[in-house]
Amino acid sequence: MRITENLLSSRTLNDIQDVLRKYSDLNSQLTSGKKVRYPSDNASVATRISNLDSRLREIERYKTNVETAQNYVNMYDTALQEVSSIYLRIKELAVRGANDTLSDDDRVAITEELNKINTQLVSIANTEISGNYVFGGAKNNQKVVEIDSEGNFKITVPPQANIRQKISIGGQDIEYGKTVYDVFVTDSGASIFGIVKRLSDAIESGDNTSIQNELGNIEEIQAKSLNNLAEVGATQRVLEMTSNRMEEFKSFSTEFLSNEADADIAQVVMELATQQNVLQSALKAASNIIPPTLADFL
Repeated sequence: MRITENLLSSRTLNDIQDVLRKYSDLNSQLTSGKKVRYPSDNASVATRISNLDSRLREIERYKTNVETAQNYVNMYDTALQEVSSIYLRIKELAVRGANDTLSDDDRVAITEELNKINTQLVSIANTEISGNYVFGGAKNNQKVVEIDSEGNFKITVPPQANIRQKISIGGQDIEYGKTVYDVFVTDSGASIFGIVKRLSDAIESGDNTSIQNELGNIEEIQAKSLNNLAEVGATQRVLEMTSNRMEEFKSFSTEFLSNEADADIAQVVMELATQQNVLQSALKAASNIIPPTLADFL
């Protein structure tokens, strides 16, 4: 093969272009801190980085959902503890109201307290978070309990809306919501608001038979309240473990992404210095190989 001046010049220029390209890539890594900025830099690494970015966004979305559910569950726990205490007080008042030795003033005092308790229970049932009624189930955009002009308590959420909230984390469904039917209605369909009102009327009139009947309903809803508290406690632990797991996934994925995408600055600086020396040498060699032209003498 004949080596001509044109061939030497062409190869020398190609070599210098290769060195400049490597120098530019290293300089880009140094300024951006990333090994790969575009898919054309390294298609397989760019694909892995894209997948890891998607995974991290998914984990962040899961974490946000878990945090929202935890806020709701903490509120349910507080509300249920308060409701359980109130149910215990209702039972105490019912037992006291069944005493035949009570005076009229005593009965009036008990009925007044029961009426205030009913109002307090309505307030708890209508608890809101960010404009959503937490005990509303599928109808959480409207009040759960209302009091009409005659003082009657009405649950406005239809039975069809008795649906608990849940979140899906990585294919796992976690049910965390409680509805008015879970907390304020017995399995036999008696609402605590009606129970308390009937109990108040019975104590006021001295109807011990009716008081005994309502005591059974109170004990039933008390037991249901304790079961709800146990479920909420279990859900809190599940959400806490899920949150910890998401945090571990995030840490692992972030570290993996850093290994794939982040440039080793010390290594880049060293390679950059090497390429600079190579470039200087290539330019010096090119000055000896490429013959002078008329432009060199102008």
